[in-house]
Amino acid sequence: MHVLIAGGGLSGLALAQGLRKDGHTCTVFERDADDSRKIGYYLHMNADGGEALRRCLPEDLFELYAATSRQTYDRRQSIVLDDQLNELSAQPHLGPPNEGERPHTGVHRRTLRSILRARLGDSLRIGAKVVGYTQTPSGVTVTLADGTTVDGDVLVGADGIRSAVRAQLLPEITVVDTGVRGLGVYGRTPVPADLPAHLNDGVIIAADRKGSRLLIAVYRPRQRADEAAAAIAPDLTLEPVGDYIMMSCSVVPGTVIPPASEWTAETPAMLREAMLAAIEGWHPAARDIVAGVDLDSIFVIPFGFIMPAPAWEPSRVTLVGDAAHAMLPTLGLGANLALRDAAHLLDQLSVAARGEVDLVAAIGAYEAEMRDYVYPFMRMTMDHDRQFGGGALSDRSH
Repeated sequence: MHVLIAGGGLSGLALAQGLRKDGHTCTVFERDADDSRKIGYYLHMNADGGEALRRCLPEDLFELYAATSRQTYDRRQSIVLDDQLNELSAQPHLGPPNEGERPHTGVHRRTLRSILRARLGDSLRIGAKVVGYTQTPSGVTVTLADGTTVDGDVLVGADGIRSAVRAQLLPEITVVDTGVRGLGVYGRTPVPADLPAHLNDGVIIAADRKGSRLLIAVYRPRQRADEAAAAIAPDLTLEPVGDYIMMSCSVVPGTVIPPASEWTAETPAMLREAMLAAIEGWHPAARDIVAGVDLDSIFVIPFGFIMPAPAWEPSRVTLVGDAAHAMLPTLGLGANLALRDAAHLLDQLSVAARGEVDLVAAIGAYEAEMRDYVYPFMRMTMDHDRQFGGGALSDRSH
């Protein structure tokens, strides 16, 4: 089986690795030719995402993922603090059980992306954008932005929230832009020596009664990425990554955040001051995290989502990750669910390739399972945001 994959994000790359592992071939079309673009830092991993990586990756690359993951922490819970960093609430992370001597914790996103890209060779086409497709009972042909076409047995849209594949497959589905920018300001801060111990307990959110939020996620890997690669997969070179705090902070109401294309050298410092203004009066440790942010690391993620799509007729074209179920980031589940998609679609494609079930029926089974599992989380993110995540849906004025 030859599978065409539109999009070289986490789910598309994981699926590519799994297809090769199971003896198939694939071509991944990644539209972004610039790998230096800021795509995020710390990524929380649960058993959905981690076990999907175990299914998709060769044994040594999975071991490399585990070795470069964040050190195990005692409290695998979602923890909420007040503005003085006193605990308000805690609840178990969503997802299946995540126990054992080396549970899934979190990764540096670029390190994971590098692991997922490893050894794909000519199967990964950089700077190639899928803009459309045609399908027949026996195959699919994708059209690229340069006008060339490529044939395959299946097309998987893994091309993100503004998926060209989804736009053709499900044209009635549109992206809802919340208009929220100020809650999606991210950056990296060195870990201070006097960091309060309880801020090491995974991904933590602090909140005040005025609507300001601060996300804190400490990344301390079990093993440095460059050293782990040398020991586990010597054919790979991973860039070294030291300890850091990923932080995301509200900005003071009224802050105008320009589009990324219009940023100047002064924009990051302006955003840092706007974040500090939003958390005026907070615990000094919280303010130190924001004040110490590396200005070059700051970027903004606009918040958008799609509504759960009604069941559609299965075909040789399907969707994974944000292309299928882009959701608000308030639960931190998007990447894990996308990886889960990749593993479960892989299972169904391999069953079909062995002749045990019809290919389109196998894809339909994946899609039905995906909807049953993911859609409740999509709806939960909307309720979670209204109640806690800063009002991105209920109040679009900030």
